[in-house]
Amino acid sequence: MNGVATVTSVFVLTSCLILMGCFGFFMHNVNINLDQLDEFNTIIFFIDKDYSSEEDIERIKGLISALSNVKYIEFISRREALDQTLEEMREYNAEFEILENEDFYEALLRRDRMPDAIEIEYHDVREISTLEYQLKAIEGYDYLRNNTDIAEFITNLKDVATLILVWFLAVLFGIAVFIILNTVRLSVHSRKNEIVIMRYIGATNFFILFPFLLEGIIIGIFSALTAYLLQWYIYKTAIDALDSMAIGLKFADFSDIGGFVFVLFIVVGVLCGLIGSSISARKHLKA
Repeated sequence: MNGVATVTSVFVLTSCLILMGCFGFFMHNVNINLDQLDEFNTIIFFIDKDYSSEEDIERIKGLISALSNVKYIEFISRREALDQTLEEMREYNAEFEILENEDFYEALLRRDRMPDAIEIEYHDVREISTLEYQLKAIEGYDYLRNNTDIAEFITNLKDVATLILVWFLAVLFGIAVFIILNTVRLSVHSRKNEIVIMRYIGATNFFILFPFLLEGIIIGIFSALTAYLLQWYIYKTAIDALDSMAIGLKFADFSDIGGFVFVLFIVVGVLCGLIGSSISARKHLKA
């Protein structure tokens, strides 16, 4: 009976740890792919043509950099913007190069539609209205271009995904602890006669309790090691399969958070085994 209960404890704890690990890796990869969309957290600040001197541009850059919600800025000259536009047109139509000459280039460069600009990456999309107000108040402001709607959608999606996954992880952890406590309690219950005998011969509570605590720790460590190895195999197999499908997603290497997962498995496994053995043994000690 003891052997069956021990094997059951290891199996249940290992299964729960693997499920927790799968949810954890899933949540980590979801956040990685959503973070790739942070490029939409940008605003293009176009500079009025009357403020195109080097001194004015440096002043404007300094004022923008000082704003609290600004993470990073990059100056884009009108010549750089034009070069990028022309490159995109060449990719769209190879015959466009026939139209290009020095006069054509300079004519485009002088047009008001090619102003100097500053690309701004911001921290929090929730404060975007305040940032826009501050930018519009800067002397030299012409107009703004942003992807606020897309950025807000991505931020909300990240918050919802994280909330759902954390909730599932918490529920799974609670179920795992409950199952392990009862499974280990079954193992201890099967040895109640041994506990009674040791009490009759005068053994102290700690002497009686220690073997069960040690057994719980061993079960937890063995289950954690088994779960870690299986988790590595499952994750590697799943990522290889997804990569072969060329679905355009980015996946973390197991080594990126493998160390954290290993420590977490050990801690959770030992705590489950230790708490389950302790509660169950103490119950019979009081009997």
